[in-house]
Amino acid sequence: MATRALIGFLDDDKQFTSTYNHYDGYPEHTGKLLKKYFNDVEAAERVAATGYISSIDDEGNIDSKYDEEPYYKVIDAEDAFTAGMMIGDEVKDMTADYGYIWVRELGKWITVKNQGGDSIAKQLEDELGESGMYMVDENINEAGYEAKWAQFLNEAEGVDFNVIKTYIAKEKDIDGGDFALDTYMDSLKNSFRLNKNDYIDYEMEDYVEDFDNYVADKMDS
Repeated sequence: MATRALIGFLDDDKQFTSTYNHYDGYPEHTGKLLKKYFNDVEAAERVAATGYISSIDDEGNIDSKYDEEPYYKVIDAEDAFTAGMMIGDEVKDMTADYGYIWVRELGKWITVKNQGGDSIAKQLEDELGESGMYMVDENINEAGYEAKWAQFLNEAEGVDFNVIKTYIAKEKDIDGGDFALDTYMDSLKNSFRLNKNDYIDYEMEDYVEDFDNYVADKMDS
């Protein structure tokens, strides 16, 4: 039976790149090999951008059965727990048993186990806080964690982001995967969580304009 894993790279601009690993994803194999053969920023970024990995052999060679693009997500939360939940979503979407995340600001791999719920966020919170990119709420208790988790799940509820993405792709004549569109959609989802009332009166054309403005801002920065 396959032990699936996510291999991810969190850059200092909060851009998260990740790859699906199908076989032997447990810490004694994949975790060990990542630290042996991919334990610097260039190697970590390279392996996380592979797209699809069947397995990594004992010599550090990557076997990729399929040629796929990596996954991209902007982890643009303010606090470490919410950032951990966003990364946890990626682990769960891959149905991964484990996640291995290289954080550029820390210069190391972090290993998490998918135990459901907000478990990944709790495993990542202190490390993400230590990175300096996210704040840690020292006063939050268990009830507070549960409330944050419930809020995270419900704030974007009822919005079909796939419809929005498909519409933008059609209007902008985007065929296949597009990095700018993928990162815009991740940013949009997070904006809905933070203040979805800003989008109450949005029509589809408004999302296209918002996408254009997002791309223009990124090119100017």
